[in-house]
Order: sequence, then C-alpha cells, then structure tokens
Amino acid sequence: MKIDCQIDNNTKTKTFVLEGELDVHNVKKLKSAVSESLEDENGWTYILDMGEVSYLDSSGLGMLVYIKKEISHEKGDLKIINIQSQVFNVFKLTRLDEFFNLSMK
Repeated sequence: MKIDCQIDNNTKTKTFVLEGELDVHNVKKLKSAVSESLEDENGWTYILDMGEVSYLDSSGLGMLVYIKKEISHEKGDLKIINIQSQVFNVFKLTRLDEFFNLSMK
C-alpha cells in the first residue's frame, strides 16, 4: 500500500491519499502514518482519499474505526472520500456507512 500525506496548515487539513489494498498486511502502515501526524491542537480535519483502494477487509475496517476514535479523542474530524463502489459495499454491509463520514467516487 502506498500512502501520501498532504498538509494544509491554513485549513488545518491533512489528506492521506491511499493506493492499493487496505488489508491485514497493510493496516499497520496506515496506523503509523496517521498516528504520527495527529495534532494535539483541536480542529484538524483528516481526510482519507480511498480513490485508489481496490480492496478492504475486516482488518482494514477495524483500523479505520481505531483511527476515527483516535482522531475524535484529539477533537478532530475524519472524512473518507472517493470510495470505489466495491469498497463502499463493505461499509454498507457492516453498517459502518452510518458511523463514518463517507463519500463515493
């Protein structure tokens, strides 16, 4: 999995562009990337751009729940954008589409 982070200090936004599969083999890489970038300052928005994520398994879902909780603990907001339809279906089947702020590709 490839992860690219873009930071906009003016809007207090960090965007992580993900590419590949978010599965048991890659969750630690995502956790590390997001955890290292968490700000102590309130009001940051963290965006996961999943436009190039082709696969999501239960480990990936679990990590996204963990990341959302960590961001919420720091008074931040998490948005997951550009989700492909087959990945969005995983969110719907698990009803996590109601838990996350999601937008499809």
